[in-house]
Amino acid sequence: MGKHIFICGCEKDGKIEKKSVQKLKSALEERNIGYTYIEDMCGTILKNPNDLESLYNAEDAIVFGCQARAIQNLVNNSGRKDEAHTTKYHHVDNENQEEVISQLESNTLEPLKIKYSDAWKPWYPVIDYDRCNACRKCLNFCLFSVYSVEDDGTVVVSASANCKDMCPACARVCPQNAIIFPKHAESPIDGGESDGSENEKTDILEQIQNDDVYSVLSARRKNFQMTLLKNDQFKMAEDERRACCSGAEKKEDEKKVEKYDCDCNDEDLNSPCC
Repeated sequence: MGKHIFICGCEKDGKIEKKSVQKLKSALEERNIGYTYIEDMCGTILKNPNDLESLYNAEDAIVFGCQARAIQNLVNNSGRKDEAHTTKYHHVDNENQEEVISQLESNTLEPLKIKYSDAWKPWYPVIDYDRCNACRKCLNFCLFSVYSVEDDGTVVVSASANCKDMCPACARVCPQNAIIFPKHAESPIDGGESDGSENEKTDILEQIQNDDVYSVLSARRKNFQMTLLKNDQFKMAEDERRACCSGAEKKEDEKKVEKYDCDCNDEDLNSPCC
């Protein structure tokens, strides 16, 4: 039996260009290769997970979508995929796309579509557990209870809907680049490849023993620059978190105004008009 092909169109956000998706669909159809088109995997995996049973149970599958690391961890974090089955992940604009398609077998399967019609925009974090060291900085930094800790100490995304739209602040403070927001525009926050080497610390004496001093000093200068960059990221995270809090406070104030027809507020409840 041939490979099962899945394509995520990210229609709820538009991170993936429609022309790229259409180009991939056309390439598959020209070779009579059936596929399943998922309108928005981020949303479906939370709101309608049963619709993705064919993906979870596929023995040999290929998934095209946004960043490969993002969609792989999105599926892995669902806890429903059969670990014994092989799935490969590719960006829709993968430069090796033609080579990948050329190795697929033709079949008589008709293209299928998995719709996502929920009004909620699926903006939430995904954890790359290959990188996560359970430092809990994301848990402590987030003010909206998106994260929690399991009995074994594992940090999990337990309240995805609590996440504030377009706020990636927790990802900026993660020292391992383990927090992914698939719909974000920046890499590595969107799951773009980054080996996290800027976060690794190695004893300088050991480095000098195994390398020349000029290489060591050059590497340390680079690490220092990365530290400055990380500081900038932390400042951005603080600003993003503050903006989210300000938005929440503003909505609370608006609710209080709407609560009364007159000009009273919570402190004037004994007023005759109330």
